This record gives sequence, structure tokens and C-alpha cells, in this order.
Amino acid sequence: MNRLLILLLLVVYSCTPKLATNKTTEDYSEDVSDFRPKIETMERVDEEKAINDKGAYVPPTHDINNEMASIMDSVVVHNLDKMYLTYTIQVYIGRSREEANQIREKVYRVLPEEKPILVYKQPSYKVNVGKYNERIDAYQTLTALRAFFPGAMLVPERNHIE
Repeated sequence: MNRLLILLLLVVYSCTPKLATNKTTEDYSEDVSDFRPKIETMERVDEEKAINDKGAYVPPTHDINNEMASIMDSVVVHNLDKMYLTYTIQVYIGRSREEANQIREKVYRVLPEEKPILVYKQPSYKVNVGKYNERIDAYQTLTALRAFFPGAMLVPERNHIE
């Protein structure tokens, strides 16, 4: 019986209308100026006056441009005989320019991110792909190209340091 009475009271209480509050944000005000960071006010500088008041030209006293130019020239001369090794993939070598262009277009279709280069060294045309500093990077591209070009091969090249 007690349970039934408690249940009935809960049902009646849940069905009663609730009173809504009449507060709006217009009634609310709060002063938070004590919590804001304090910023020092700066004087406003007149830009035109600042540009005109630069003063007389003062030449630099510790200029090393001429010394650095001579050092850089000596480094360039020293590096003229030094070489470094790169790798490229040779896809085609032959005497037909038309066939070389066809192979080049096919490489574009197979690997669009690579840029095949047509090289002419008398009397033959070559189609080369990429310029790699590491042999492993070149082999990754080479394995992808060998599926379409069985004669593709890795060619080491010596280049001067520029």
C-alpha cells in the first residue's frame, strides 16, 4: 500500500507544471575589469615624422662582404675538381627520335610523378628518368618501371659540385 501511495505521489508531482524563470541576460551585469591584464599605453608615433627623422647616414664599420666574396670564390675554385655520384634510370637508348618520344610519353602515363628526360648524344637518343642521390631510391622507381620496360637499367653518373 505504501508503495502504491509513493508511486501515485511521484506521478502527480511529475505532471504538475513547472515555473519558468523570467531572468534575461539584459538583467545581468558583472564587472571583470579587476581580472583583465593591465596594458601599458604607448605613445602613438607619427609615421611620416619617424621616416624623416632617421638622421644622417652612418656607413657600416665592420663590413666583411669583400672578404666573404674572396673566400667564396676560393671555395668554388676548390670544388671544381670534386665530383659526386647520382643515379638515373635509363629506359630507352636507340637511334629513333619518334620511338624515344613514344617511350617518354609511356613513362609519363606509367609514373606521372616522374619527369622523363629525352637526351641526344650523337648518334643515339636516350630516355632517362629521375636523378637520385641514393641507390635505394633509384631501385624503388626501377622496379616499378621494369614491369613496363624490361630493358630499363640503373646508370650511375658523376656530376661536378656546382
